[in-house]
Amino acid sequence: MDLKDLKGIGKKREEALNKLDIYTISDLYNYYPREYEDRSKKMILPKAREDIKYFFRWKIESKLYYHRSGSYQLSYLYASEKKEKIKIIYFNDKFTPQKLLIGKTYNFYCKIVRKNGFYEAYNPIFSELDDKKTIGSIIALYPLTKGLNLKTLRKLIQESLKYYDKNEEVIDKETLEYFKLNKREENLNQIHFPKTIKDLKKAKSQIKINDLLKDLYFLDLVKNQKYTKQSLKLSYNLPEILNKLDFALTRGQKRSLLEILKDSLSEKPMNRLLCGDVGSGKTIVAILTMIIFAINGYQSAMMVPTEVLAIQQFEKNKDFIESFGLKVSLITSSSKDKKTLKDFLADGKIDIIIGTHALIQEDVSFKNLKLVVNDEQHRFGVMQRQKLAQKGINPNYLTMTATPIPRTLYLKIAKLLDISIIDELPKNRLPIETEIISNTMEETLFEKLFENLRNKRQIYVVSNNIDGEDRYSVENLYKKYKKVFRDYRIEKLHGKLNPNEKEQILKDFSKGIIDILITTTVIEVGIDVKNASVMVIYNASMFGLSTLHQLRGRVGRGPYKSYCYLVSNKESPSKKLEILKKSNDGFEIAKYDLEMRGGGKILSTIQHGKNLENIDYLSMTKEEIDKAFEIYFYTKENNFCGVNFNYIKKYFNLDRGIILN
Repeated sequence: MDLKDLKGIGKKREEALNKLDIYTISDLYNYYPREYEDRSKKMILPKAREDIKYFFRWKIESKLYYHRSGSYQLSYLYASEKKEKIKIIYFNDKFTPQKLLIGKTYNFYCKIVRKNGFYEAYNPIFSELDDKKTIGSIIALYPLTKGLNLKTLRKLIQESLKYYDKNEEVIDKETLEYFKLNKREENLNQIHFPKTIKDLKKAKSQIKINDLLKDLYFLDLVKNQKYTKQSLKLSYNLPEILNKLDFALTRGQKRSLLEILKDSLSEKPMNRLLCGDVGSGKTIVAILTMIIFAINGYQSAMMVPTEVLAIQQFEKNKDFIESFGLKVSLITSSSKDKKTLKDFLADGKIDIIIGTHALIQEDVSFKNLKLVVNDEQHRFGVMQRQKLAQKGINPNYLTMTATPIPRTLYLKIAKLLDISIIDELPKNRLPIETEIISNTMEETLFEKLFENLRNKRQIYVVSNNIDGEDRYSVENLYKKYKKVFRDYRIEKLHGKLNPNEKEQILKDFSKGIIDILITTTVIEVGIDVKNASVMVIYNASMFGLSTLHQLRGRVGRGPYKSYCYLVSNKESPSKKLEILKKSNDGFEIAKYDLEMRGGGKILSTIQHGKNLENIDYLSMTKEEIDKAFEIYFYTKENNFCGVNFNYIKKYFNLDRGIILN
C-alpha cells in the first residue's frame, strides 16, 4: 500500500510528508515524537503557576473583541472559572477565537498570568470537552513542516498504524513473552498515543531494546557473510615512521593505530570505527595509516564534509606525507585542472587524496584504492559513503567520529563490531576555561582578547550567520573588530567566499599571519591551529550543545592556556551554556544534549538504512543494553529460533558494506 493510498493523504500532503523523509506507511508510523506534553491533569486557576502550561476548563462569557495596535492585532474575549475571570487573548489570529461560543464550556491548554485583578491567557489551545486527543491526555509532539500541522499528522499516524507490517516484529511471540516484552506494534501505539507516563516510559524502553537487538542481529549477519579474501601486504618500520612526528602519540592513539593495521592485514577487509572526543587526535592516526598503505603501493582516499576542512587537512599534512616521498593531492568541487588530477589518480600517480563529495563523482577512478577514510561520517548519506567504497575492490574502510558511545555498550558490542577508542587527549593539553559573558559586558571581553593578542596568541570569533541585520553577524562583527583591534590583522571566513580566498585565509591563519578570524561554523570540525588559544562564540544560545563543544575544541590544541567565551544576550545564562562552562567531557555533554533535546527519534538503524550512531544509544540505561544482549545471546544459543531474519535481510544489500561508515 502506497502512502498516497492512506486516507487523508493527497498530492500536497504527500509532498509535505516527503519533506520529513516520510515516503512509506512504515516511515509514517515509525516517525517518532520529538517530545511530549502532559495535558492529562486538570488545574484550577488559584493553584496554577505562571511559568507552566496547564489543562483548564473555562466557560465563555463574552463576545469577541478586536483591537489593533501598531503592527499587531488582538482578538480577545472573556471566560470564567467559578468566581475567577479570564481574558483570553489571541495575537494576530482572528479566526481561531471565532470558534468559541458564548455560554459554552471548553478545555484549554496554556500558561496564565495575573494582571489587573484577573487572569490572562495568550493564544491557548482549546478543544471540546469530549476531545481527549487534543486536551486531557499525554500528547506527542513531532517535528513539522509547512502544510502539515500537529492535528493532521497525529490523525495520519493513527491511520497508518492500522496497516502495521507485522514483518517488522524482530522476534516471535514466544520469545517476547519469555522476556516479558510487548510486541513492537503495541509499543508503537503507546509511543504515539500514550495512556499514562508509566506506559510511555515502558514503551520507549522496549523500542530501544528492540532497535538495538535488530542491529545486533544485523551485525551478526554481516560478521558471518562471505567475503572476498584480500592478500594485502604491508611492510613498514613503525618506530621510524613515528620518529618523524614532532610529538609522541598517546597510548590510545598508538593502540588504535595498531588495531587498524592488524585489521588491514587480515584476510577480511577492515571495517573499523575510530571514536574519540574533540581534539583527541583521530586524524593523525588516519594519516599514519594512509602513509603506511602508500609506501606499500596502495592508494588511500580521505573524504571530509566541508571544503574548508579538506583544505586544512591537506595543508596541515602535506609536508609530513611528502617527507616519505609520496604524492598527496586535494580535490574539491572548485579544484583547478580537475581533469589532470583525475588522470593522475587513475594512473596511480597520486598516493593519497583528500577531498569532499568531489571524490564520489562518476569520473573519479583509482588504480589501486585499498583504504578509504571517512571523517565525520554522520555528515554524509549512506549512498555517498557507499559510492566512495565502490571506487576500489574491497577496500579497507576506516570511519572516524567524535560522537561518544557509552562504555557499557562499547564493552559489549566490541565483540561484534570493530571499534577503536581514543580515550585520552594528547599530553600537555591544558583544560579549556569556559566563561559566559553577557553582551552588555563586551568591553570586558575585549580586554581579555587584547591580553591574549599581546601574548602573540590567535583568536577565533564565531557567529551563527553571515550577514543580515543581526549586530553579531560575521559581516557586522568584522566591521566592529576592525575598529576595536585596528593594530591587528583581522579576516573573515564563510561559505560565500571563493575557494582561493578560503584557502589563502586558512594558510595565513595557520602561519600566524592573521590574528583574529571571524567565521561561521565552517571551522566546527577538524581545524587545528596550535597557536589559537581563544574561541569567542556570539549568539551562543542559538547553537546546539554538541556544536558548542565542537567549536570549543578548535582551541586548546597547543601548550598554551586556552579560553572559550560564550557571549549571551540573556541576563541569566541558559542551562545549556552553564553545562558547557562546567564540563569539558564530550560524553557528559552529549548526554546533557540528549536530555535537553528531549527523547529524539529512536530510529531503527536497519529500517532507515542509517548508521549505528542513529540509535539513541546515549539514552539507553545499562539495564536496557543488558536486556538486548541477553535476548541476543539467548536466541543465538537456540540457533536464532524465532528471529525474523527475512526482515533483517531486506536491508542487508543496502547496508552490508558500510555497517560502521
